Amino acid sequence: MIRLSAAIIMLGVLVCAACSPFDETAPRTLTANLSVGEPVRLPDDTAVLVELMPASGEGEPVAEASTILDEADLPLEVSLQIDPARLVDGETYAVRAALAWDGELQWLSAPVPVNVRRLNIDAGEIILDPFDSGLPAPAAETPAMEAEEAIFLCADALVILNRTADGATLLVEDDSHELGPAMAGETDDVLRHESADGQTWFDDAGATARYTIDGETGAECVRLY
Repeated sequence: MIRLSAAIIMLGVLVCAACSPFDETAPRTLTANLSVGEPVRLPDDTAVLVELMPASGEGEPVAEASTILDEADLPLEVSLQIDPARLVDGETYAVRAALAWDGELQWLSAPVPVNVRRLNIDAGEIILDPFDSGLPAPAAETPAMEAEEAIFLCADALVILNRTADGATLLVEDDSHELGPAMAGETDDVLRHESADGQTWFDDAGATARYTIDGETGAECVRLY
């Protein structure tokens, strides 16, 4: 009888623990393994990007991490720190990964849904597919376009350009810069967004880009997607 009572008490403790409310304010860590389906040695200076984004594909990434690797192999374990303050109640999320080298995006995964209501999120294996870098060249005479988010890797920093027909927002290291509508750049294959004072601008050449913030030129950029 004593053993049975102890077992019942322990079961009650386990049930109560399982029913404990989830701490919505706790930081979370996402882990995953990047793969192309077979072991692969990556070229030196491979850029790796992992981001958590709304599963709808709309809106900005809520968490991202990037690094440059030498002598790395696939499968590759990656991790991503998630600030719960950037998560929206009721929103579903997915993780996406990309690899770039030689100035071009080479491999890109489809978004993989994940449950963010866990402190340790295991996204499992994320399969990367070869990326077709044949981006359409924008026509200089018709620069207006629909809303678009473009993500670039500039040295070791992520730069995001949120573009609409009315202008663009440039995000660099958590700083936001409002730019004007697209205009023809120095060459026919470049679209430029520029601030009102001309001191901040972004030249988008499709697969590559360059930018200046308040008159200071940033690193050369490679488009991830």
